[in-house]
Amino acid sequence: MTVDFFKQKYGYEIDGMWLPRVTAVTSMVSKTNFLALSRFEGFQASTDWGTLVHSAIEHLLKGEKTIIDPRIVPSVEIFKAWQKEHSLEIENPQEHIEKRVFDKENCYAGTVDLIAKVDGRLGLIDLKTGSLIREEHSLQTAAYFSAYNKSQKKSEACQTRWILRIDQYEQCRGCFAKRRTKSGRERTTQGNPSCNHQWGEIKGEIEFKELTSHEHDLNAFLSAKELWVWYNKDWLSRITNYPVKFLQKVLI
Repeated sequence: MTVDFFKQKYGYEIDGMWLPRVTAVTSMVSKTNFLALSRFEGFQASTDWGTLVHSAIEHLLKGEKTIIDPRIVPSVEIFKAWQKEHSLEIENPQEHIEKRVFDKENCYAGTVDLIAKVDGRLGLIDLKTGSLIREEHSLQTAAYFSAYNKSQKKSEACQTRWILRIDQYEQCRGCFAKRRTKSGRERTTQGNPSCNHQWGEIKGEIEFKELTSHEHDLNAFLSAKELWVWYNKDWLSRITNYPVKFLQKVLI
């Protein structure tokens, strides 16, 4: 791996400064990270599926015409139903969808999926396309929340942060087991493993969760970031526009 590849993979150039991306840091604390890496083909297929869902929802919210891949139609339809139910409002879709945020003081950057009002409250929304909401998502959104609000007037700051998880599955008509195939491999959960499953049509699934304890989560993220810097100190020392003060902290 070259320095340029490391920079492209793990960070952003902001105003002439290289900043690590939030998801590079949070990947270190993922309980499923090593399992995912050990099943790279399934991980890659699942990532591609998630990209399709993100892209479709982005076009939908911007009012742009797009062809929906038939494989993700149940996920898109469940999102549309949720959107109507919760009165989702985006003041400026071009500005507040895929919003780049950064914090030079704490040296990190990231991309927020949505800045929107949900039921009248302004907050940031992070879209996830996995089968569950993981603990490190709290760290990720806390970093986004802090960075975004630092750049806003108090009256325009986000009040909260949410995870919106979108998924889809088939359910056994007999034992109610759930089967997911988006990762390229069949994965069955719940139900009776001895059942001769009779699968129904694919259903969309959605989970909307508000995250609290912002300061606690932000402190945990910053601690994780310090560990990430220590782990990657050799690469970071070769990046001429990485703020040296953050590297010095782990070299003392």
